[in-house]
Amino acid sequence: MNFYEHQDRAQRRTKVIVCLFILAVLCITAVVAIPIGFTTEWDPVATIAASVICLLVVGIATLFKLNQLRGGGSTVAEMMGGTLLQLGGSTQTEKRIQNIVEEMAIASGMPVPPVYILEDATINAFAAGWAPSDAVIGVTRGCIEKLNRDELQGVIAHEFSHISHGDMRINIRLIGIIFGIMVLGITGWILVRFVGPMILRTSSRSRSKEGAGGAGIGLAVILFGLFLAFCGFVGTFFGRLIQAAVSRQREFLADASAVQFTRNPSGIGGALRKIGGITPLATPTSDASQCNHMFFSQAMNSMFASHPPVKERIARVEGIDVSNIESNENVASPVVGDSLASGFSEGVVLNSIKNGGVVQKIAVAKSRSVLSGISDVLLDAVREPWSARLVLFAIVVDLDQPKQDEILSKNLGKNEWSAYKKIVAHVSNASESTRLPIIDLAAPALKQLSKAQLDEFNTLLTLLIKSDGVIDRFEWVFVSVIQKHLAPPNLKNARAKLSLLSDSASLVLAMLAYYGTTERRGAELAYKSGAESCSLKQLKIPEISSCTIENLNGAIKKLQQLRFSDRERFLLACEMVVVHDEQITTTEAEVIRAIGDLLDCPIPMFG
Repeated sequence: MNFYEHQDRAQRRTKVIVCLFILAVLCITAVVAIPIGFTTEWDPVATIAASVICLLVVGIATLFKLNQLRGGGSTVAEMMGGTLLQLGGSTQTEKRIQNIVEEMAIASGMPVPPVYILEDATINAFAAGWAPSDAVIGVTRGCIEKLNRDELQGVIAHEFSHISHGDMRINIRLIGIIFGIMVLGITGWILVRFVGPMILRTSSRSRSKEGAGGAGIGLAVILFGLFLAFCGFVGTFFGRLIQAAVSRQREFLADASAVQFTRNPSGIGGALRKIGGITPLATPTSDASQCNHMFFSQAMNSMFASHPPVKERIARVEGIDVSNIESNENVASPVVGDSLASGFSEGVVLNSIKNGGVVQKIAVAKSRSVLSGISDVLLDAVREPWSARLVLFAIVVDLDQPKQDEILSKNLGKNEWSAYKKIVAHVSNASESTRLPIIDLAAPALKQLSKAQLDEFNTLLTLLIKSDGVIDRFEWVFVSVIQKHLAPPNLKNARAKLSLLSDSASLVLAMLAYYGTTERRGAELAYKSGAESCSLKQLKIPEISSCTIENLNGAIKKLQQLRFSDRERFLLACEMVVVHDEQITTTEAEVIRAIGDLLDCPIPMFG
């Protein structure tokens, strides 16, 4: 099963969660309504009213939580007490985790996710977000300080697997659902622990009749809280059941993917051994309870484990018998040599598309090579919001177009202009293959800009690319990828078939065909090869005049509604158009990867 099939399967799995949620709500409603009906001699009004109120409370609580989580990965990380890691890190261990995350993201073709640190001595991690462009990686302090580089890379590869398999979107929805079905128990606990005792303490200070009445109210509140807590036990039961049902097999899959990513079983195996030997379970807070299914390892004890036993995970990763595992044993990590391939061919591009979302060892090695080819000046600049803008301006500006320099000199402050001129020299010396990775590296910093600053940045960027009256393929995908990284996540499920979006697909294929040749006949043949490969109805190439930036943006927005299996067919069609002339330039390769990025289908680096 590849990336695209995993994504479609993850969306179908949502239906299973909804069914379990409905079953849980019906059981909770029955637990509430039956005692009330019994005490009121089955008065239909009271029984129905209790049922309706229960349904409303659970439903409103679920919708409230899901709306609260619309902010995506960063909202989840902050809810769990995570602190955004300043890009570049302030300590050696923080720099190491930032470097590993950047390597894995660039190798996989994903935007670099921001890293959040949880000040906890346990070894744990999670990935959260609605889509790859919205993802964040959370790690505990114990994780970055107690694991060596190979072990930490194994853990991060595990989390990237959750991103590529579509698990994050399910996880966030699961938080909202679990909160909804546990809300009665949470409310009951608050009444018993805080509200009832507070009323009793207040009434005990008064000897009046009002004080005696207050004591009765306090006891009534506590009793009602106990009743809700009992009802909430059913919600807790189903919450844990859903977490266990959804999470356990996904953890095995993510472990296996991490080994595939790193080609180093003892990396993630060593991390699991340390967890099994020295890591205590974290104190179960309500947020940890709702998010238990998201973590690398079990975040709290519960009746239904959301993760498989650590020993069983180690046995599968390392290919040994469970009985031979000593949980506190550390295994030395073998030295794995880097293997870099030079250039790329049609077969390499085709293989990368088919292996979308999979980080292979050679791609990690390639990403290290690319990172080493970016000067320290640029790396430092893309990790700061103020200077990250200037780096992207420098990439899009054509040095032979003085009008673009004139636009920037008028719109940038004196200090910005001076810093920009220094950055331009480093960008001009960088390889073309670093352009897309630089965008990915800059994404976390740009997300820290305010809305007004982002609007100003987008306006100036669009002004620059339109200044010469011609927008080439690279400029279009460059700006589109940046804006995609900075836009709010798409919360809708993708179910559309390619046949229903034939016009949008045709327009993008036509753009690739026109910019790949100087002859219309060549463009027509290239377009036809792509259109036939994905069974498009429109075999006649659209006119070049229709390939405007506005039309292309609209086409990509519609194509984001495609189910993932059809996104794969479309990306393979794009590859057919590009390779029709049997030549693949760096820009064409970047365009293919960028279109994949726009469709939330990260394509690994071509190696």
